[in-house]
Amino acid sequence: MSMSKTSGGSLISRYKVIDFHTHIGKLWRTYPKFTAKDLLKRMDELGISIACVLPLENPEETDFYSTTSSVLRAIKRYKDRLIPFCNVDPRRGDPDKFDPYPIIEDYVSKGCRGFGELLAGLEVDDYRMQKIYRAAGELNIPIVMHFDAYRCIDDIGLPKFEKIIKIYSKTIFVAHGPHWWAEISADVKPSDKSGYPSGPIKPGGKVEYLLQTYNNVYADLSANSGENALSRDPEYAREFLERNSLKLLFGTDLLLKSQKIEIHNILERMNLSEKAYERILYKNAERLLKL
Repeated sequence: MSMSKTSGGSLISRYKVIDFHTHIGKLWRTYPKFTAKDLLKRMDELGISIACVLPLENPEETDFYSTTSSVLRAIKRYKDRLIPFCNVDPRRGDPDKFDPYPIIEDYVSKGCRGFGELLAGLEVDDYRMQKIYRAAGELNIPIVMHFDAYRCIDDIGLPKFEKIIKIYSKTIFVAHGPHWWAEISADVKPSDKSGYPSGPIKPGGKVEYLLQTYNNVYADLSANSGENALSRDPEYAREFLERNSLKLLFGTDLLLKSQKIEIHNILERMNLSEKAYERILYKNAERLLKL
């Protein structure tokens, strides 16, 4: 997640666009509620055909929750354009006895096509988190994860996440957030885990290694973190996008009426191949969401 204001800019209008990462609801005390209608208006402005709506049920992130049930109710009239995801905080109840599988299974039966956004303030390999990964894999839905210094916590180089990727090889992980995108470069510093590093990208970053090595790892390009990763070194970013076009998903992290979104403009300036644009803007999402 990320918050920035004001909107506008040109659109990639030649393609169908699926946004893999949006939110709705009253999320902060000082910002107005962002409704399903508000989201649809912004989608129309940005040329987005379909959007995934991710509930927020981890207390580390926002002032208020946006629950799975509230998302399902809010988008009921807009199922042709809004796709619900589900969420469960892994710390519910007795940590040794709590099983999230029946809850997630019920949400899937109600139309949820993915899990996330996972923002729990736990180590990424915590045994409670692993219950979520296992359930998502068994139910064959992708899971969107936010990495920073406080949520889905990992060390520099993402060693714990790589361990999880191997253990849960049938689970589709869609990575996102400041720590994840800092790892596009091979010279990550501890302060980068919740920041927006600048300057040229040093080849050999863990992001590309994980995308290229594991079939079950994807990434979404949303928020300040994704925009920053592509903007800090445009020449490197263009080649990165081409090489990894089968594993990348368009996303905005829309959650405010006035939010500034630049990812579409950044992608347009990259002058990618037709095949890369198609994959990133909608084909990869269609495959993961089984549309």
